[in-house]
Amino acid sequence: MRNEVPASAQMMQFVMGSWVSQAVGAGARLGIADHVAAGAKTAEDVAQRVGASPDAVFRLMRALASLGLFTVSGRDFSLTALGETLRADVPGSMRDFAIAETDHPHWQGWGLFPKAIKEGRKVVVDAIGMDGWEYYAKHPEDGEQFSRSMWGLSGQATGPVLASFDFSAALKIVDVGGAHGALLLGILDKYRQASGVLFDLPHVIEGSKREVERAGLAGRVEVVGGDFFKEVPAGGDIYLLKHILHDWDDAKCLVILETVKKAMKPTSKALVVECALPEDATPSPAHLLDLSMFVLLDGRERTPTQYGALFEKAGLRLSRFIATPGPIGIAEAVVAH
Repeated sequence: MRNEVPASAQMMQFVMGSWVSQAVGAGARLGIADHVAAGAKTAEDVAQRVGASPDAVFRLMRALASLGLFTVSGRDFSLTALGETLRADVPGSMRDFAIAETDHPHWQGWGLFPKAIKEGRKVVVDAIGMDGWEYYAKHPEDGEQFSRSMWGLSGQATGPVLASFDFSAALKIVDVGGAHGALLLGILDKYRQASGVLFDLPHVIEGSKREVERAGLAGRVEVVGGDFFKEVPAGGDIYLLKHILHDWDDAKCLVILETVKKAMKPTSKALVVECALPEDATPSPAHLLDLSMFVLLDGRERTPTQYGALFEKAGLRLSRFIATPGPIGIAEAVVAH
């Protein structure tokens, strides 16, 4: 009979989760996985390359090896498939996400989590003196890092969305708040009949233009700066809102949805792509992501039923909810008649 892990040991693992995040975040910032990708390296080799303490790098890499990111033979560390996800610019990379989620506003905000629960409000302003969006606007390097992390998350959503939704009837796809456009570019690469509009804040789209050009899709994608609380490009067949509504409370979501509805044609569809909450406490990353939205923003994750209620208030109708492989869900909205 297999021995079960004692409850106290399980709880210890939960409590040490923040230490794991910081260890992974440090490895991501130092680019350790990229230095080991070409072949086995000692910690001393890596430390010299990244300009860090050999003893400290060894201890970090040993801890990451215990988590499955490296294998160890003597003093040599080799990358595993899990460790590959901390490399830069590889399919499925989570390097930028690991850095962003352990950056200043995220980490300081979570430090006041008990206060957030007691007072029922976001606490990041208490922690750093401003909200997350203001912080990233004032710290453009961190803001660019955060945008790249969203690109990585978009990459995680692209495969499931393409596997679950048919875009063959769409001629114009508008990506609302699309950051660097990972999802839109993935769709356009598969569906050659369509063109796209990548819409986001003016300071975000400078990086977006580079990604569009790098994908070889500049001729099919119009990059537009603006504010989705005020206006979005009109006439799209599909409006993508990926990881947008979860950033905001219901009142702000209604403004966004009403703005999108004004731009929609009678035949248009809006696709809300989110890590949707189960209707119960079924295990899902969405539950913890919901807490992150609570700490840092005024947002929340929502169930399909809650998305349907939001759509109705905005003059839209939930036509269907599409579950994809993994935690991503697609809430499809059409104009209510």
